[in-house]
Amino acid sequence: MSDIRLIVFDLGRVLVRICENWRHAFEVARIDVGSVEIDDARRAALRELVFANESGRMDKDEFCRRAGELFGVPPAHVAAMSDVYLLGVYPGALELIDDLHERGYATACLSNTNANHWRLMSDPAAPCCLPLERLRHRFGSHLVGLRKPDDAIYAHVERKTGFSGPQIVFFDDMIENVEGAQRRGWRAHHIDRERDEPVAQMREHLSSLGVLT
Repeated sequence: MSDIRLIVFDLGRVLVRICENWRHAFEVARIDVGSVEIDDARRAALRELVFANESGRMDKDEFCRRAGELFGVPPAHVAAMSDVYLLGVYPGALELIDDLHERGYATACLSNTNANHWRLMSDPAAPCCLPLERLRHRFGSHLVGLRKPDDAIYAHVERKTGFSGPQIVFFDDMIENVEGAQRRGWRAHHIDRERDEPVAQMREHLSSLGVLT
């Protein structure tokens, strides 16, 4: 008999469709940023801003101001871009969660995210709403103060849920996050974003594990 007890999902590109990149998000927001390009130094600086925002060390206003300087656009444009970055829940995602609950499995999300995106996913009026309360446990990096693939965030999930090692199945589209979970002994699987059908991929993996039949 399998000892699997908890199924953990990343959010972006796993349960929720998101923009391909910042330029795509500006296009969705109908903001023309022209031919602006980010060189390596600015890209590294932007990465640090994203990390600070996702770990709860920088609020949205500060992030938008400083990212706007890097992009060469007003902070309001960065805020508008952030507001449209999440495109909606993948078809079948909520049904998958329900199927797991019906079979007696606990569920959780573990996402590198920020307060603004967490707010939008929690807003029933937002087009990208993912009813987070449908998941038994919810872990956002901005709330925990840690980001994947830091080992400490996986340990945090284990402490809070009471499950560990091979009791946990985990899905993520970032290979470094999958490898971080595997180092904890989790049954972690990489979601191939090129296939653009994460729910089908997860059902395949869960069926192979005997979780879904």
